[in-house]
Amino acid sequence: MADPTAIVPSIIILAPWVKSWIDNSPLTIGPWFLGTCFELFLQGVLVTQSTKFLSYNDPKGRSKRLIWLVIVLNVLCLVKTSQNIKIVWDTMITNYANPDCAWILLSVEWLHYTEGLSTALIAVYVQAFFVYRYHVLTKRWWLCVFIALCMAVSLIAAIVAVYYIPKLIFTRIRMWSLTHFVFAIVVDTLITSCTAWHLQRRKSAVQSTSDLINRLTRLVWQSALPPTICVIINAIVLESQPMVLTHLMINIVLPKLYAVSLLYTLNTRNDIRSEQENDGTTGYQITVSNRPATMVSGATSFVSGAGPSGNGVGVKSPRIGRDQEALSGYEFDREAGLDLNGSETTKRVTFDFKQDSGSNLSRLN
Repeated sequence: MADPTAIVPSIIILAPWVKSWIDNSPLTIGPWFLGTCFELFLQGVLVTQSTKFLSYNDPKGRSKRLIWLVIVLNVLCLVKTSQNIKIVWDTMITNYANPDCAWILLSVEWLHYTEGLSTALIAVYVQAFFVYRYHVLTKRWWLCVFIALCMAVSLIAAIVAVYYIPKLIFTRIRMWSLTHFVFAIVVDTLITSCTAWHLQRRKSAVQSTSDLINRLTRLVWQSALPPTICVIINAIVLESQPMVLTHLMINIVLPKLYAVSLLYTLNTRNDIRSEQENDGTTGYQITVSNRPATMVSGATSFVSGAGPSGNGVGVKSPRIGRDQEALSGYEFDREAGLDLNGSETTKRVTFDFKQDSGSNLSRLN
C-alpha cells in the first residue's frame, strides 16, 4: 500500500479569472447549490399543496376549472427544478476538474443562462391568475390592463437581459434585470394592495361577513408577502453586488414562492368553503336601497315599509351559504348573487343570520 505522505500533489495552473472563480466558490458556486437545495424543499411543499388541492372533494364541482391551472403550474415548476439540478450537476460534477469550462458555461450554455427567464415565466403565470381574480372581484378592467402591461414589460425585460448574457455585456444585463425586478415589484404591490383595499371597503356591520372579509384580507397579504419580499431583496442584492452571483440563490427560489402562494390561496379558499358548508348558518342575499323597510316575521322575506334604520332592506330568494361561498371563492358574478363593485346605486351585500327554532329573524346585526 502506498504511503500517503509520498504522493505528489497535482498541480493545476489556472487562468487568473478562473482562479478567482475557485477562490471565491462560496459566492460563485455556492449560490447555485444552496438555491437548488431550498428550491427542492419548496418543490416538496408544492407537491403536498397540489395533492391537497386535487384531492379536495367539491360536491358542486367549483374547483374543477382550476385543475389545469394547478397541473400546468406543477409542470412548469418540475421543468424549473430539472433545469437547476442540471446546472448544479454540470458545474460541480461533470466539470469538477475543469473549472475553465464550469466558469464559462453560464454564458455559453442556453440551459444555464436562461435560468432567469424561466423564473420570470412562472412569476408571470402566477401573477396572471391573481390579476384575473382581481378583475372578477372588482370588474375594474382599466386597472387590470395597466397591471397586465407592467407584467408584459417585466417579462420583456427578462428576455432582453437573457439576450445580453452570452454577449457578456454586464451593464446591459444589470440594467434590464433591474427593470424586470422593479416592474415585478410594481405588479405584486398593485395586486395585493388593491385587492386588500377593495375587500376592506366592503366590510359590513354584520359580524360574520366582516370576519370573513378580514380572513380573506389576511390571506391576500400572507400569500403575497413572501414572493414580493424575495423580489425586493433580489433587486437590492443585484444593485449592490452586480458582479457577484449571490442574487442567483434568491432568483432560484423565487418561482417556487410564487407557486406556493397560488396553491396556498386555493387551498385556503377550499378550507373556508368546507367550514361554511359544515356551519349552521343560513345565507341570504340582501338588497340595500334608500327606501324604508319593515322586517316581516318569518325566515325568508322583508318588504318595503317604515323601518327603524330608514333603509330599505329586501331579501330575494334565500341561498344557503351561496353568497359567502362566492365571497370565499372569489366568484363575484351574477350567478353567485354577490356584487361588491360598488359602482351601481343598488348594492348587494351578504349577511348571515342565525335562525332560532321558530325560524324567525330577530335582528340584522
